[in-house]
Parts: sequence; structure tokens; C-alpha cells
Amino acid sequence: MKKSAILPVLLTLVLCCPFKVYGQSNSNTKKPASGTYKRSAVLKVYRTSMKEKNYAKARQAVEDAIRMHADAAADPQLYRYDMDALNELIGAENRKIYLNTRPDTVGYFNYMYDLYTMGMKCDSVEQVRLQEKRALGKKAEPKLRAGVGQLMLPYMNNLLNAGKYHYQKKNYTSAFRFFDMYATSKASELLSTTKVAAAWADNNTEVAVLAVLSAYASGNNAGTMAYLPASLGDESLRAKLLEVGSKAAAELHDEEAMLGLLEQGFDAYPNVEYFLMTLVKHYNDAERYGEALQRVLRMTQLYPNTRDYWYMAGKEQMLLGQYEAALASFERCVEIKADDAESYSAIGNIYLHDAHEAYAHFNVPLSDPNYTTQKRTIDGLYKKACAAFEKARSFDEDNRDLWLSGLRETYFKLNKGRELRALEKRK
Repeated sequence: MKKSAILPVLLTLVLCCPFKVYGQSNSNTKKPASGTYKRSAVLKVYRTSMKEKNYAKARQAVEDAIRMHADAAADPQLYRYDMDALNELIGAENRKIYLNTRPDTVGYFNYMYDLYTMGMKCDSVEQVRLQEKRALGKKAEPKLRAGVGQLMLPYMNNLLNAGKYHYQKKNYTSAFRFFDMYATSKASELLSTTKVAAAWADNNTEVAVLAVLSAYASGNNAGTMAYLPASLGDESLRAKLLEVGSKAAAELHDEEAMLGLLEQGFDAYPNVEYFLMTLVKHYNDAERYGEALQRVLRMTQLYPNTRDYWYMAGKEQMLLGQYEAALASFERCVEIKADDAESYSAIGNIYLHDAHEAYAHFNVPLSDPNYTTQKRTIDGLYKKACAAFEKARSFDEDNRDLWLSGLRETYFKLNKGRELRALEKRK
């Protein structure tokens, strides 16, 4: 069997993003100690271990030096040596895959991740040295960049494969780590200035989507937001991504970003209930009822035969004191749904409100010619309220909150003693 048939499938995805593994902490990383170190001694251990094919020991020798000594940490060649040891460790696992002799798949991928980490660090440290020389007026060109890039190239697709491997297994934190490194390395000057750049496929959006979904699933809200803009190019998943982004922004207490994403979602996908309901709740919680009403009224225009949107509109209009408009909204509800107990109850409450308002201004004496007219108007409002509450009762008798208090008041005001006594007996 050909080796290529056994190796993991190599897929190619690309995304340009800043180099940062979001959500990871470096709090446990020791800072290099100041002072000198014996470079020759470190290299002796390294070379002896490489010759003996003890690549883990060789790697450990240079990494210990980098971690413990400032001079070593500023030496780009040591990172390059570390990459060579990692390359051999990857090769060893690769042979196990080829021979099917219990390969360590996770370890295989982790070695690649470390290889990329060291490659990026090697280039970064070398650039610092070059800048120092140029500051002194010296001509300086990178010596390691080309070789580092070429060493990273063969594992480019496998790095992405590793992210997909972890994503499929729902190891979302690890998945994001690889997607992030894949995107980061492509965007780096290290790879974009070498022949490596030509090998990267143009599929930024796909990688961004995978990064967003894995970051969000692992609770990495900062990572979610970092890759969200690029991910929105995927039209098939855009609604879901806007929802995920708004939730991540909310967790980060970024209200401006949250509202912006919700409004984008509502504008483009009004049929996705999440955007409407979340916006309405947010504006209501902030007592910005007018803005909530604007969104709901758009839905009544788009879906004029949907009862729930008219009911929401009526509730918002009541909060704004727009009782006449609210009455029209609730009447539209009962046109659509004849047995709508909730809307009949709301209609009854509006008529009660109007009756209370009229009674508050009913201050004419009995001898005044307008007395009878005003009294008739108030009684008419109570009668309309009573009729609405009776409808609510007939359609949902078990839900007394909809009609009991209203009927008690209207029966009393209309002198319906028999009905009131019967009502009280049922309590």
C-alpha cells in the first residue's frame, strides 16, 4: 500500500489573523534568567543526543537553555535546532502511521504544533537581531527565514488536519489551538515572504468558521470575536455565526458589538427568532420601548398574519402609553385567532384603563347636562371591558389571572350583583 494512502488526509485552508492563541495563559512559563550560559555544552548534549536518535533529549537540552538563560532565549539558532529535533520526532510518528504500529496521533499533531511555534519564535528572535544591527547602520538580512519556512511547509496541511481531528472529537480547545496556529502562520511575514506562500489555499472563510465554532464551543469568547469577521463570508452559516458572535460579545460585556451583531442578524434574517427576541428583551430591560416596538412592527409588516407579532406590538404600545394603537393590535390578534384569551384579556384591561381615565375627569355635578353623557361613556367602557373579560374566561377558564380581577371590577361597576356573587362563589 502506498504511504500516501495511509497518512492522514491533507486538507488546505487559509486565514489571515494576528498571531495569538486566545484564551491560553503563559502564567506558568518561566522567564529566562539573566547572565551567560555555556552554549558549547548545550550543543554538545544536543548533537550527541541527535546522533543517538534520542530526539526528545536533544530537544530538551535546547529548550531548557532557552527557558533558563536570557542569552539562549535571544539565540535564533537554538530554536532552529529545536525544530530539527521536532522534525525527527514527527518522522518517527509518521513511520508508525505508515507501519500501523500504534502511532500516537495526538502526539504527532502536537509535535507539528510545537514545530510551528518554534519556527515563528525563531524568526521573531532573528528579526530582533537584524533590527539591532540595522539600527547601528549595518546591512543585515535574515539567514534562517528561508530554511525555517521550508521546514514548516510539509506540515501545513497536517496542522489544519489536526484542528479538524480535535473538532470531530469535540476537543474544542485543542481544535481552536490548531486552527489559530494555522491561520496565524499563514499571515506571518515568515511564510508570506517565502516560496511557502504559494502553497496556501485561498479558503480563509472556512478556517475562520471552524475557528469561531471551536472557540465558542470551548468558552473562548475572545477567540470567537477575533475570527468572527472573516467567518461571516460563509452565507450558509452567517445567521448562526452572528448569533454565536452576539453571545460571545455579551459574555465579554461588549454591548456595542453585541447590539451591532444582533441588528445585522435581524436585518438580514428577520425570520430567525433569536435576533428579534434578544433585541426586544434588551431594549425592554433598558426601558427603550420605542426601539423594541420598531423591531416588532417590522415583523407585523413582514408577517401580517402572525398573531404573536401583533401581540408583542400591543404589549410594547401599552408600555409606551399608546393605548389606542395597542387596542388595534390586540383586535388584530383576535381576528387571526378567534379564541385568543390573552388578547381578550389585554383588550379588557385597555378598556378598564380608559374607564379609569374617564372617571378621574368625571367631576361634573348631577345637575350638569353633561353628567348623563359622561356617565354613559364610562359605563360603555366598563361594558366593553366586561365583554372582553368574559371572552377571555370562556376561552381559558382555568387561567383566572386573565379575567377574574377584571370581571370582579366590571360586575361591581355595572351593578351586576348576581354575576358578581356567582363569581365570588367560584373562588
